[in-house]
Amino acid sequence: MANRPPARERLDGYRALVSRAVPLADILADTAGMHLEVTGPGEPEIICSLPVTCPADNRELIRRHIEIPADLIGMLDAAARRDAERRREIERLRQALEAKGGKPAKDYAAECAMKCAEPAFMRFLIERHDPAASGDRQDGRDARAVRAGDHKPQPIEHRSRRRSAMAENGEGL
Repeated sequence: MANRPPARERLDGYRALVSRAVPLADILADTAGMHLEVTGPGEPEIICSLPVTCPADNRELIRRHIEIPADLIGMLDAAARRDAERRREIERLRQALEAKGGKPAKDYAAECAMKCAEPAFMRFLIERHDPAASGDRQDGRDARAVRAGDHKPQPIEHRSRRRSAMAENGEGL
């Protein structure tokens, strides 16, 4: 899988393959659905024989081997067109807002990163999570991590489970 070409190249390859395949109208199934035949200038030629034990759904997938990928590619193309239209509309609205003197949307992630680097905010975290003020041992570890500049908060659900377990054991009360 590491040597797979990028998705765009693969999709282009699938498009080319489907476009070169015999049209679905030229592929027939016999009455039992056990043989796929290609019609041409002469007699129909069997291109696929299916055993009787082949499940009906698999038989249908094989019978529609051109139609299904072509339909999926069409859906991807339609979704890409809608996405491009929405992106253009968002950009147009952003430009209209800025032209009216409005401010562009804030980049909250960048602001958060800047705030976390401020010494005053780090002091707040230390004061808020000081181990002497709290019986929670994790807060003490958090405060030490903040002092060391390695503050990496744990996910909320992890901390709430840990606190619930500590409360059940009577720890940190």
